[in-house]
Amino acid sequence: MAVRIFNDLGEATLSAVHSGFQWLLDPDDDPATDDLPDVVNNSWGFDEADVGKCEDDFRPAVQALRAAGVAVVFAAGNTGPGPATSISPANYPESFAVGAVDSALTIADFSARGPSACDGGIFPDLAAPGVDVRTTDLIFGGTSPDAYATVSGTSFAAPLVAGGMALLLSAEPELTVDRLERALIRSAVDLGSPGSDNVYGHGLVDLAAAHAFLQPSQPAGILFYVPIITGAAARNAEKPAQPSCSGSDPAVCP
Repeated sequence: MAVRIFNDLGEATLSAVHSGFQWLLDPDDDPATDDLPDVVNNSWGFDEADVGKCEDDFRPAVQALRAAGVAVVFAAGNTGPGPATSISPANYPESFAVGAVDSALTIADFSARGPSACDGGIFPDLAAPGVDVRTTDLIFGGTSPDAYATVSGTSFAAPLVAGGMALLLSAEPELTVDRLERALIRSAVDLGSPGSDNVYGHGLVDLAAAHAFLQPSQPAGILFYVPIITGAAARNAEKPAQPSCSGSDPAVCP
């Protein structure tokens, strides 16, 4: 499903955006049906005058979607390369922000950097391809019958992650938003400085690794020995090891 919040001039009002968020919570206007989306991609944000700020106009709406079980993905913004160039709503703690890398897995100059202006946390959450992306086109110069264009921007990186989330949910339909996001973060390919940073976030999205992360662990067999009457050791049997686990997240502690 698609929600139109911009007019033909590419302009959007606060009321139009609020209406779009409200519609997503109940698309058919019937509370008896469960028809809200599982994932929402947002390739938009506040303008450059609000770079490095936390504008919370839409935070209650994003919080409501997340509380309803919807993963809310946002393009990190094309406001880089300086530090602390996050924009809202991508920098809300409840949003899942995606930066852009090129084919060499180098962060794009334009990709917004963290930390988040809202909570000081890592920003963006993940990185995905967003430079010279070949895509279907209506407005960027593609001509019929091809109607394709090559484009760049975090607006094209975010849908890759949103689509990946949808694929993971099709394989694991009982996933909560928290587990879904955690799987993507824990399985991401580290780029740039070791560990999480405010350029690549937690790393490059890796859907295969995220899917593997969500699978129940298969404890390896171990050999253990018991003494016999003579005091010699004898191999008794193979017994599955019990994995040690801490925390309450089922994705980590199945």
